[in-house]
Amino acid sequence: MSKRLLLVSSNSSGRGGGERYLVYLTQALHLLDCEVHVLLSTINYMDSWAKDFKAEGARVHRRNLLGLRSRPLRFLQSITDKKQQLEITQVCKEIAPDAIIINQQYDEDGLDYVAGALMSQVAPVGGTMHMPMTANKHQRPFGRFRGKLLRQWYKKHPYSLNFVSTGSQKEFENYYSHPRPTKLVNYGCPFPNITASHPPLPNTWIEPLPIIGFSGQFVFQKNLQLLVDAWLWTIQKGIRSRLLLIGDGSERNSLEKHLRNHAPENTWQITGWQQHPEAYLSVLDIYVMTSHFEGLPLALLEAVGRGVPAVVTNFNGASDVAERASWVSIAADASPESVGQALIKSINNLSYLKQQARNGQQDFQKYFSLQRMASETLAALGIA
Repeated sequence: MSKRLLLVSSNSSGRGGGERYLVYLTQALHLLDCEVHVLLSTINYMDSWAKDFKAEGARVHRRNLLGLRSRPLRFLQSITDKKQQLEITQVCKEIAPDAIIINQQYDEDGLDYVAGALMSQVAPVGGTMHMPMTANKHQRPFGRFRGKLLRQWYKKHPYSLNFVSTGSQKEFENYYSHPRPTKLVNYGCPFPNITASHPPLPNTWIEPLPIIGFSGQFVFQKNLQLLVDAWLWTIQKGIRSRLLLIGDGSERNSLEKHLRNHAPENTWQITGWQQHPEAYLSVLDIYVMTSHFEGLPLALLEAVGRGVPAVVTNFNGASDVAERASWVSIAADASPESVGQALIKSINNLSYLKQQARNGQQDFQKYFSLQRMASETLAALGIA
């Protein structure tokens, strides 16, 4: 008989990687003939995700639920919100799944959803945590107090907890003694052929120079200023290339100003939001990601899995990718010089790296597949 799974979103973002992970997990579970239900908030920025889940064949349930970003007191309000926890409990009882998976962006996220699912007592409960955010907790406001409360909460709410990368798993375990044991389930993602075409590149880009690129949100987490500074450092060293930034966000204006003031003319472009950002992967020679923190970035998997050499900083998930892709380089540290040196080395060895990618691309895609992720997720829940 097929299994019935309930996936619960933490309703954190209209563009978040966590929700995209749930969409991919829906696809993956359907490959194993599972029936998938998804619980989402009725808040408007979740509407597009609801459409995506329905397009994948999931049964979507909408309720008037608050996410952490809507709470001024953050997790303190969520762990005391018995009304919302009881709402989650009721939904779990109505659906009666074989297992429940709660999407948690970090250690303070989704605690009310976890508590409600546990209270229902209808099925094993598992969480998927992407970025624990515990490494520097004591340096943030009331960090020690928050950590003390959270340690007690995790001790009193035992459930299965999966991490998407080895770095995320170690970061959480270094901080918390509960829950134990935790499990590692790397993401899987689809690697379909790219059928959409990207908008034209600048018509002044005639000379064939390497194109360095990034795709995603222009926000603090992604640390794009480091990427830009590293690229400018390579230009100062006499290396000629172009920069293509695919996306948009709050940091765009400052990045554009910096590039206009310091980069040579006709060497860079910012595309803005794109309906099919993956279409640009065909023109990138090197994908660069210099994030302050990550779990296991899907955008990096999708680029590397399509054979694009990459340079990254040592965020959580970087080693999980690099260990399975010899065409990925991890910079020695998060400085413009180190990232720039890694970029220059990759540019100088571009033909070799692309050959390595062609040779290893199939194995990479096989490991980071939807099927493997689904099978390991069910096994971690004890219902495989």
